[in-house]
Amino acid sequence: MGTRIGFRGVVAGLLAAAWLLATPLASAQDKAVDEMMAQAQKALQKGQPREAENLLRKAIEAAPTRAELYMLRSRARDSSGKYDGALEDANKYIEMEPSDAFGYLNRSRIYISMDKAESALADANKAIELDPKEPDCYYRRSDIYREMGKEAEAKADEAKADQLAKS
Repeated sequence: MGTRIGFRGVVAGLLAAAWLLATPLASAQDKAVDEMMAQAQKALQKGQPREAENLLRKAIEAAPTRAELYMLRSRARDSSGKYDGALEDANKYIEMEPSDAFGYLNRSRIYISMDKAESALADANKAIELDPKEPDCYYRRSDIYREMGKEAEAKADEAKADQLAKS
């Protein structure tokens, strides 16, 4: 009986040691992914969406459960006219973060690029439902209404967004 307890203690110690050894590796990997994400953001700011997309592909391979990587890659793909890929990444982000209004705003922008105003409007409405105090939701819906030729609705949403932005 004493040996068995000792064995469990050894196993517990080995598991703890394995966890401690794995933790720095995970941290190093997280730092590398964060660095790739930062480089991708800089590439997008410089107007280099393909470079950003390549960096984000590598980051996603290393950390496929990090939703923000899909959001950023969808923006890069949208910027380079790869709308189907952008939409795929936007959908993945929403699947991972269904209660984030910005996921729907991002996808609505892609739908606008694809000339799918009704789908863009549905996503803007969903974003407003999720975060009714976020001015960007109303600004986006205002833009969509303008695309649809609905100037009165666009002005109302823009006024609402301006009001929220001031508070």
